[in-house]
Amino acid sequence: MHSPAEWSMRKLFLLLLMYSLSANAQVTKTYKETSLQTLLNEIETSYQVIFSYDNEVVQNKKVSIHINNSSIEDILISLRELTALEFKKVTERQIIIRLPSQKVSICGYVYDKQSGKALPYATIEITNSNRGTITNEEGYFNLDNVSATSTINILYVGYDHKSIPVSSIKKETCLTIHIQQQSTLLTEVLILEYITTGIDKNKNGSLTISNKKLGILPGLTEPDILQSMQLIPGISSPDETVTGIQIRGGSPDQNLILWDDIKMYNTGHFFGMLSAFNPHIVKGATVIKGGADAQYGDRVSGVIDISGDTEVPERITGGLGINGTHADLYLKTPITDKLGVIVSGRRSFTDVLQTPTYKTYAERVFQNTKITSENKGMAISIGDNDEDGEDEDEGEIDVEDVLANNDFYFYDGSFKMIFDATEQDKITTSGLFTRNMLAFKLDDGENIATDKLQIQNEGISIAWKGAKGNSLNHSIKSYYIDYQYNYHYTEKEKEGVSIEDEITRENTVQDFGFDANVEYYINDYNSFTIGYQFSKNNVFYNIQSDREFSSAVGSLDNIKNNTSTIYSTYKYQPKNKSVISLGVRKTYYSINDEYYAEPRLNITHPITKNVRIKATGEFRYQPISQLVEFDNPGLRLGNNIWVNSDNRDIPVLKSRQVSAGVLFSKKGWNFEIDGYLKKIEGLTSFTNGFTTVSDKPSTGESNILGIDVFLKKRFQNFRTWIGYTYNNVKYTFPDIQEHSFSGNNDIPHNFRISNSYKVKNWEFSLGWLWRSGAPFTRATLRDEDISYGKINGGRLPNYHRLDVSAIYRFNFNKGDHWRGQFGLSFLNIYNRKVPISVNYKLDDNALTEKIELNSLKQQSLGFTPNLVFRMYF
Repeated sequence: MHSPAEWSMRKLFLLLLMYSLSANAQVTKTYKETSLQTLLNEIETSYQVIFSYDNEVVQNKKVSIHINNSSIEDILISLRELTALEFKKVTERQIIIRLPSQKVSICGYVYDKQSGKALPYATIEITNSNRGTITNEEGYFNLDNVSATSTINILYVGYDHKSIPVSSIKKETCLTIHIQQQSTLLTEVLILEYITTGIDKNKNGSLTISNKKLGILPGLTEPDILQSMQLIPGISSPDETVTGIQIRGGSPDQNLILWDDIKMYNTGHFFGMLSAFNPHIVKGATVIKGGADAQYGDRVSGVIDISGDTEVPERITGGLGINGTHADLYLKTPITDKLGVIVSGRRSFTDVLQTPTYKTYAERVFQNTKITSENKGMAISIGDNDEDGEDEDEGEIDVEDVLANNDFYFYDGSFKMIFDATEQDKITTSGLFTRNMLAFKLDDGENIATDKLQIQNEGISIAWKGAKGNSLNHSIKSYYIDYQYNYHYTEKEKEGVSIEDEITRENTVQDFGFDANVEYYINDYNSFTIGYQFSKNNVFYNIQSDREFSSAVGSLDNIKNNTSTIYSTYKYQPKNKSVISLGVRKTYYSINDEYYAEPRLNITHPITKNVRIKATGEFRYQPISQLVEFDNPGLRLGNNIWVNSDNRDIPVLKSRQVSAGVLFSKKGWNFEIDGYLKKIEGLTSFTNGFTTVSDKPSTGESNILGIDVFLKKRFQNFRTWIGYTYNNVKYTFPDIQEHSFSGNNDIPHNFRISNSYKVKNWEFSLGWLWRSGAPFTRATLRDEDISYGKINGGRLPNYHRLDVSAIYRFNFNKGDHWRGQFGLSFLNIYNRKVPISVNYKLDDNALTEKIELNSLKQQSLGFTPNLVFRMYF
């Protein structure tokens, strides 16, 4: 028998044992697609625990789990993996359930992709944040409390920018990041933000424009390379187009323009008012005003080397947008870890909808063409008393009438495939297609006149770039471009079939090129490059007309040229950061069976920490030019015709250029002054627009003296910069005129002041441009023919305008995967219009039955608004 006290002790012990067993229950059960909330209730009962959570956290979550005598700790670990939720025990019985922390810690090492060397002092930035850090001597960095929705950006001078979404980084993993050098040691950035963000000054004197980082510029809301570069002193476009860019007094056809190694022969839409390159798939461009590397040839003026992305996309990204003239979209997507594709497309909607932007462009482009002259008559008669090209009241073009008879549109598409064959080898393939179409029809009741114009480019390139070890780089690339220009005008009786008048203008350039080079780094300070280039082009043009008062017609030619070049460059960069580049090209042209030597010299040297002097010298040759065929009284749009040198009337161009300058940079101040002399031989009257003076070709030369001045200061988020260029361009054509005269592109003074300001999500920019008027030749009517005065003896009124733009950027969600922006810009706010060029034609007045002289004055662009909306994902 047990006493009552013993029974009480036994009951207490039994209760404690049962509680202990229940607290450590051994449960075996399988749950399939079970509501998380139901599972939690059962675990609470079986394991005597309490879960605390917000219902929204576990709502709609289902799990499949097998519990086989599992401990509560093992169950919580499994639930963390299945639900991506945090389960935290605050006491033995209390467990809190919550969403995972939005802050993570990140560490990593940054290395050179080719050599594998650690990169110290690389900048690590966090998007949507003012935070960041730099790598240490071993290339290591660490960041705490980083938002899981942000992106880290790795920046290192002379290397490609790299971005990594934080959400793609595995927890408890220290990153190993390899970044690619942009090019050789010579392209090391000298001044970041030379003008604004995204425009940097390189040590060899060239400039790099990065579209992704490009800050807002006056009158622009999208990062267009060909428009942005016109803010650089020494680069301008007197005719307001992106196809009319002149670099240091050279003509537009004297610039070498490359798009992903494809040599371009047409770079504009809408007759030069818009760039043919979708800016949102352009990575950036290298712009060279003088002192070009030996790898660049076949042009005697500037170099514009445009390139697309070179890295395989890490995730699917893209964007789409619409503005006052067209809509576009692009997509960047990985196929595998080593293969990616980028595609883009743009199309104007001008044939469907006419916005205020398009109407202003149409007024500027179609003036003095058949389209407007047949409607409202923009041809104005002038005489000897017309001083300096000042206009009488000409009236405005009725744009609605123009558009009613005009079927015009443009579109383009591009693709790029990037393949990382190895850690040190990259293969890329790029393609580009652009087309401009115009169809115009006029029915005057008796006759029907039709104008049809088509301008298109088709190009493709393949490149293999890589390295062998730490000291040898190699590059093999090839391209093909097919440029076609076709214009056809016919006029016939409305009821008949016979053609009364007909004009044909055709131009085709087919160009194939190949380039192979190797670059050897002798040591950290010396490198040597040797390469071979081959190109084969076929240029065809046909100009036929039977219209009255036409001259210099009936031209038909088809000239082929094979070019072979061996080139080499030696570069020396000592510890004091001096740069010496010596290069030479040896070129053979089959058109005249001649060899040409092109030496190149580029030197920069620091006098002090903040002052640097520089000098360049070069010889260059060019076997192809544009014939200015404006004498034809047809549509008068896009009349420049590419022609190969024929070793007779059109010789090979020869350029000699030297420059010297000083650069000062300190505490946000940048000041630069650069003077240059350039002489170009082999110019012809036909390729410089002198066909109105004489039907016979004549040759001449130009002598150019210029000074570029630049001053910039940054005050936190405010930037202001001033650019000024003095240019004196003199032409000498003894067969036309005894004394030298101003060149067609002689703009003595060009001044620009620009400002930009950034505050939160807003960016603003305001700029004013002033320049001298272009020269022109006066003419009078004499014996029913045109009598010309001194060539370019007159000068048009000075040109100036005020531009402004604003951009607002925003996110659609808390992360940065879906972003958007609004942009608004106004060109020429005070709507000042002046003539920027003058040509002449003879007309038979049907009322007076007399021959009249009409001057065709090209008016500048008026007030132009533009609205942009874009989305990025």
